[in-house]
Amino acid sequence: GKITIRQVTSTDRKLEVREKMRNHYAHKNYPEEFPYRCKCLLVFQNIDGADVILFALYVYEHGKENPLPNQRTVYISYLDSVHYMRPRQLRTFVYHEILIAYLDFARKRGFAKAHIWACPPLKGDDYIFYAKPEDQKTPKDKMLTKWYIDMLQEAQKRNIIGKLTNMYDLYFAPGTFDATSVPYLEGDYFSSEIESIIKDLEEGKTGKGSSGGKKSKKKKGGDKSKNKNGRKGTRSGGLDDS
Repeated sequence: GKITIRQVTSTDRKLEVREKMRNHYAHKNYPEEFPYRCKCLLVFQNIDGADVILFALYVYEHGKENPLPNQRTVYISYLDSVHYMRPRQLRTFVYHEILIAYLDFARKRGFAKAHIWACPPLKGDDYIFYAKPEDQKTPKDKMLTKWYIDMLQEAQKRNIIGKLTNMYDLYFAPGTFDATSVPYLEGDYFSSEIESIIKDLEEGKTGKGSSGGKKSKKKKGGDKSKNKNGRKGTRSGGLDDS
């Protein structure tokens, strides 16, 4: 059946920088807030005469008017799907094309960086669609990371994106770390974890046992999990066999 893509929301929001990050880097005139635009895209397929929702994508756009480090940055925040597409084997192709088209659209509008956090939901959690089909599997970390990398490499082949990297190499490699250079994004892992790290530093906790020693989720491209305990951070679900 016919595929339809609809943008169903576009709202301007502001992200307030949390207390410890704001106070710790006040001497650097770190911004107190970042304005951004939240957009939601939905994909429908006409099945047996009815439009059935298959895929949802939330993106946060930080424009050129934003202060650094968020200036000209897009964040692919949430992505979710259910496996009703016909034929089912086209799911990956269609969803990859949508993401590539969005990145191309963002590039043409002057955005310079895109962050994706490849983080599948915990068992029992849902990012957008609630109560998925019982036979729909949840992607594992490696599978989901490969799913995104395959898409990004295809975009590279088409000269839509340039450098493909990860957060560690870009921001955290030895001798290069500066927390104020990392984009501060709504729901991202970094914006939550940096509060814990600063708290540990203030309390004199370092090394093993501190929050700073916790293993972080691998990010790509510029990066993503949100769970029900407020441990936020791209939350991608429903990509089992696509």
